[in-house]
Amino acid sequence: MPTERNPLIRAKRRAGRVKRWLKRKLYERNIGRQYKLWLSQAAEIAPGSTQHEFTISIIVPVYNPPLEFLRECLDSVINQQAGNWQLVVANDGSTKPEVNSYLAEFAQMHAADARVHVTTKDNGGISSALNLALSHATGSYVGMLDHDDVLDPRCIETFSETIETHGHPDAVYSDEDKISPSGEHFELYCKPSFSPELLLTQMYLCHFTVFKRADINDVGGLRTSMDGAQDFDLALRLLPRLGSVVRIPRPLYHWRAWSESTALTIDAKPWAQLAAARAQQEHLDRTFGGGVVEPSSTQGLNEVHPRVLGAPRVSVIIPSIGARDVSGDARFVDDAVASLVHHENLVDLEIIIVTTGVIPDVHIDALGRHTLTHVVYEADKFNFSDAINAGRQVASGEYLLLLNDDTTVEEPNPVTRMLELGQINGVGITGAKLSYPDSHLQHVGIVLLPSGPTHPWISKPAKTQGYFGSTLTPRNYAAVTAAALLVRSSVFDEVEGFDSAFAHDYNDVDFCLRVGDAGYRVAWTPYAHFTHYEGATMARKMADPAEHALFEQRWSRLLREDPYYSPSLNPELQRIYEAL
Repeated sequence: MPTERNPLIRAKRRAGRVKRWLKRKLYERNIGRQYKLWLSQAAEIAPGSTQHEFTISIIVPVYNPPLEFLRECLDSVINQQAGNWQLVVANDGSTKPEVNSYLAEFAQMHAADARVHVTTKDNGGISSALNLALSHATGSYVGMLDHDDVLDPRCIETFSETIETHGHPDAVYSDEDKISPSGEHFELYCKPSFSPELLLTQMYLCHFTVFKRADINDVGGLRTSMDGAQDFDLALRLLPRLGSVVRIPRPLYHWRAWSESTALTIDAKPWAQLAAARAQQEHLDRTFGGGVVEPSSTQGLNEVHPRVLGAPRVSVIIPSIGARDVSGDARFVDDAVASLVHHENLVDLEIIIVTTGVIPDVHIDALGRHTLTHVVYEADKFNFSDAINAGRQVASGEYLLLLNDDTTVEEPNPVTRMLELGQINGVGITGAKLSYPDSHLQHVGIVLLPSGPTHPWISKPAKTQGYFGSTLTPRNYAAVTAAALLVRSSVFDEVEGFDSAFAHDYNDVDFCLRVGDAGYRVAWTPYAHFTHYEGATMARKMADPAEHALFEQRWSRLLREDPYYSPSLNPELQRIYEAL
């Protein structure tokens, strides 16, 4: 009986939702207390109490901010715990007398401090001001600070320690939060580790990020044509150079939210989304020879679809036991193949049905250019890993699409959408969005917790946006489900396929983690969307104890250190800011 029709399974799902809701409420209360405690400790920091052998230049473009915000901004640099900073302020032709007077006084006050430099120019826009400031920067690293925002007093010290600990990486970024005009902190953004596939859609690095000054100069600095998304454009142009990027899971930048700031609403600067689209399109043109950028249904974001290079063939491996669908008139596997063939119009598919015994061949009237093969492997009972590996033996495609037989396609060209990310250098696996038949979310990536892998936002309504839009934009995860998983054939072979020891449970997560250990990223896209009748083709049960024990033994380190899930968000670790 399918999941959505089974009263017992529905009751378990409801109970699970209640349990998760209670856990989340308890956690939110706890994270709130620890977050406030950490913020309160900033007042105890002694300015200039530490030093390092390199300098971080902070460049600040200024144009007519409220004077009290500007004062707080510049003071937040002067009062840094670490003294190895340089502050370069570029006044971009401000017309407010009080701003010009204050900057003149500020420059005079700090005239004896070689670390402080204030310069003025005619108004030319934010990129022009940043380039002027950059021309006076001398630090090994450069970070941008908006004229109405504030650095935490521990910012430069924490960045400096991180840079030294990690051997001077190409870039370092931190979490951020927002600060109201009255100084109230809110909307803590705990970011994932470096996620290149997320960066295609969102400038999530944003505040606070430092890049090597030499790299910024090498790519030509900021571009005035991209004003409004100048930092996003810079990050995309630097992307090929970013071999080592380190995240600091602390909100070391406080983004001022007021009527003229995009921190409050994207409507404050509607041209920013248009500038971002231009930057994204140029990135697609440089990297993929084209692609499509179009406004998203999500406010302030664009959908980014790289051009698929060449004409890769995709081998679709569908393990099946021939179970019949809800009506009993057809089998799930027939529906799965028919749906895929109907909706994928751009990619050649080699469809491979894998079973442990002989079932009637799948007949599709409109296979078109696609091919279909039935593979039988010898086994006493069904083993998912063995079925996948058997399908690989006869597959000829450059990519493999692992697909459950109880899936149907919800949006056009899902394989193409997965290839858009799957073709990117460094990506080994790409996952898809899965929904229950009632449209509630089922799979938007997998998060690792000490208790085991979990599906974030499972059973939430389709409109759920997730954490900072996590259900809406492509990104990276430690793992995705094999119910719809695209992998390079060469990568599959490199890690020797699926592990037969995981016959029913954890096989896909284990596979993803081994691919990650081999140096590849696991990506996920919401633009490939399937309905998954989970539990419809075989009875679900508690995880096999032996498989559970093997998985924990093999992956205990990652269950406590998921790279794409901030330790500050992990309700089972409760480790937010534990070192401070």
